[in-house]
Amino acid sequence: MNDRLWSEAVILEAPGRQLRVESTRDADICLRRYWPVDEGRAWEVARDACQKALSGVTSPDSARRAFIEAAREAAFEIRSWS
Repeated sequence: MNDRLWSEAVILEAPGRQLRVESTRDADICLRRYWPVDEGRAWEVARDACQKALSGVTSPDSARRAFIEAAREAAFEIRSWS
């Protein structure tokens, strides 16, 4: 498994919920267990991007970008944390 901390964490906010995601593994767990919906094009792309990044096929940055798009699709408010 190829997991590294992202250069910048992503904080997702929704009513009554805040999630801090710091790595591709965190994002994959979040998408599988804590996502408000388990469908949508961006959600599918993000799940695939996380799996590819964890396998070393793509970069963690590409997984981070896909995760942010899935968060937008799910109507999370998105914040970054350095």
